[in-house]
Amino acid sequence: MTRAVRVRAVVFTLASLVFALSACDSKVGGTPQAAGTPSSSAPTSSPSSGNGDNPFGGLSPCTIIDQVMAGEGFPAAAPGTVDSARSCASNKPGDANVGVALQDNAGYDQNIPDPSKASRGHVGARNAIIEREGIGAVGQCTISIEVKPNSRALVSVSGNGTTQEACDRVTAIAIKVEKLLPPAS
Repeated sequence: MTRAVRVRAVVFTLASLVFALSACDSKVGGTPQAAGTPSSSAPTSSPSSGNGDNPFGGLSPCTIIDQVMAGEGFPAAAPGTVDSARSCASNKPGDANVGVALQDNAGYDQNIPDPSKASRGHVGARNAIIEREGIGAVGQCTISIEVKPNSRALVSVSGNGTTQEACDRVTAIAIKVEKLLPPAS
């Protein structure tokens, strides 16, 4: 398994995908919890299911990545290895791995693997949390954007650079992703 595939699997396993902040103002409290832990109330529908409780009906995380990364030389996004119905990633060798997950069963502030590395803020007018090295990898940063109560978009960047470079990049990407999300409630 290549390093890029391992990184992508870890990123998706922890559901720590990207998220951008316009401001970080407070630490996130709470107890770390495994992101892939199934919940008895967690729906198994995909973002395109179109049910009334899922704000992501008709949206594809792969399409979102392809749109926001257009012109930057990234290959077409592919479904994630763990949650293929709701997550996608695009890996540009020598540059970065960019991922997006659209989760209709988790709040933006839930399942943060390491709350001590997370800060609250906003992407546009939406609540968000940015987490530096949430999976313990230098050069990785994730932003979780609130879409509606109990739903979020995760945006993640991991690459060969520093963690600060990943956080700067994920912030810029999350701002573009936020504009493609359904209106907040």
